Amino acid sequence: MSTEENNALGFVSDMSRLCMNELYSDVIFLVEDQRLPGHRNILAARSEYFRALLYGDMAESKEREIRLEVTSESFKIILEYLYSGNLPISTLNVDQIVDVLDLSHLYGLKYVETVIAIYLQNNLSLSNVCVILDAARRCYLNDLTKECLKYMDRNVVALLKQESFQLLSKESLEEVLRRDSFCAPEVEIFRSVCKWKENNPSEDIKTMLSLVRLPLMSIDDLLHVVRPSHIFESDKIFHAIDQLNTGENLPYRIIVLPGENVASHKYNVGHNTDNQNEKLFVLSNFFVINSIEITACSLKDFSCHVEVSCDRTHWDRVGTVGIKSTSFGPQIRFTERTVRYIRIVKAQTYSNTNLSAMYLDVN
Repeated sequence: MSTEENNALGFVSDMSRLCMNELYSDVIFLVEDQRLPGHRNILAARSEYFRALLYGDMAESKEREIRLEVTSESFKIILEYLYSGNLPISTLNVDQIVDVLDLSHLYGLKYVETVIAIYLQNNLSLSNVCVILDAARRCYLNDLTKECLKYMDRNVVALLKQESFQLLSKESLEEVLRRDSFCAPEVEIFRSVCKWKENNPSEDIKTMLSLVRLPLMSIDDLLHVVRPSHIFESDKIFHAIDQLNTGENLPYRIIVLPGENVASHKYNVGHNTDNQNEKLFVLSNFFVINSIEITACSLKDFSCHVEVSCDRTHWDRVGTVGIKSTSFGPQIRFTERTVRYIRIVKAQTYSNTNLSAMYLDVN
């Protein structure tokens, strides 16, 4: 180790020993039930917040003892960072880390915010993503907010079962519900909103309810789950049923995965061959696609129609293809659309048929 490095380590060690040490202290912070000594010049040099507090025009600048309405645990961690540059976030649980994040935001410590944001982004889980999302939005950490929302999109069904989902702030929950990519059975989203209301009885959920997409539920769910709750007026329920019956302008929650085959085993729930004249593929969610390609193993050449649907009631034909035996069919390109079901019609001449369906970027 070089002389310079030894000197730097010695300096950091000396500064660290001053942290919360009465030696040379000239201010006492009253935090909860604790008295924590500090050094005005050090704190002012390290933080604009403390510079204003201790040397500005505020009344505290003249006082020996200053009351701070913060948690002692998070404040001590901030003091440790200011004196030594050490930030032991890996030893803390998520709630403790969020407390430190809130305090670093209050004190304008951008480096601390950045370090914590990166750490939280790399440690997202079902149990903590809701708490982290609320914190990210409070502190205007846009990158962390985006990562939380994307994580939630990828784990919607499991997330709705988490108790932490009920602890989301009203504003965060509304932001989540607005997302077209927050894909789950709408009736489960409705149940989660009802449960959130039970846990937050004083909150006005009028805006939140407007984000529940009633036309995406089945008629049975609308009549036997939504209507008995008395949360929505009957007119809105009947309007949703009318919209569901026509199948027009439905506000689908959708996923866009450019270049990825959404009819693969990863996304394909299954297929139904009860009708010998067709083969039905059921996708795991609503996806935006603009391309389908069929592969088949047949004893002879054949042609077939390819149709797509969101509800298995209203079908759109996207193409007719002729396929040579044991070969790939031509790729069908069409205007992008939302799809949950794909069927191959006139399929009685073959049995082993698969397809790929994806969104191809036209740019």
